[in-house]
Amino acid sequence: MTATTRDTEIEALETEIRRLWEEVEARPGDAELQAQLSGKHSDIDRARAEELARIEELYQSSLKELEYHRKRTAVTVHDLKAPITIALLNLELIEMSDDAEEVTFYRSGMRRELEFMLDTIGNLLELQRLAEGPGDISKEPLNVHELLDGVIGRMQVLIRDRPQLELINAVPADFPELMGQRHHLTRVFNNLFSNSIKYTDQGHIKASATVNHSGGGERLRVVIEDTGQGIEKQRIPTLFAYYQGDTDRPESTGIGLAFVKQVMDVHAGRVWIESERGKGTRVVLEFPGG
Repeated sequence: MTATTRDTEIEALETEIRRLWEEVEARPGDAELQAQLSGKHSDIDRARAEELARIEELYQSSLKELEYHRKRTAVTVHDLKAPITIALLNLELIEMSDDAEEVTFYRSGMRRELEFMLDTIGNLLELQRLAEGPGDISKEPLNVHELLDGVIGRMQVLIRDRPQLELINAVPADFPELMGQRHHLTRVFNNLFSNSIKYTDQGHIKASATVNHSGGGERLRVVIEDTGQGIEKQRIPTLFAYYQGDTDRPESTGIGLAFVKQVMDVHAGRVWIESERGKGTRVVLEFPGG
């Protein structure tokens, strides 16, 4: 029963009770009228109790929603505050150092943190746009090899202080084009490489691609894999959700991966993670083929 229907019911019962009171006053000894009045009082008590229960449920739901947004805002602010703090620390170290090699190292660290903050803000804005509805997303044929070449080129600055880490584009130059929105998919690959760089000190971060045929259809699969820290298996199912408020000390909002999931949904694709602690991570993106 809706709130409007219940309000109408209560109003009708109040009107009926007033009418019965008038009749009881006119005929005080009428047992049948007394019984009807008592029954209507029971009905209105039930209806009011149900309405109070509904209001309490709405109140508790609103409290949970407010708490969820409060915590999500807190960790989002943390995601933005942390890189600013580290960037400022690097700037202070630059001002204190006369060693050119040290200055280069600290500048690299400052640039990395500012890039991370810019990515976080960009992901927040894009997530908001997608939440309001994807609208008319213009798709075009995209050369995956070239797209990843551009992403990897921009990411090189983030690993300048890690000579033992290599970024590899193993996607064939003649890999079939996929229909997609260039800006969104560029940001998807940026997010995935950025994540891997954060947790991979040596070895490689590699993009590869295959064409899969299943159920009579063609699927284009792009894989970003790294030799980094890996992820505990129990955490994997929650990684694509923008902060759910289920932990007291979240390390991050998960904005980047939430954006990846949203974009893959818009492209009628799938994304999943294969990982194990200490054994690296594979992120698999699967797109419909031509």
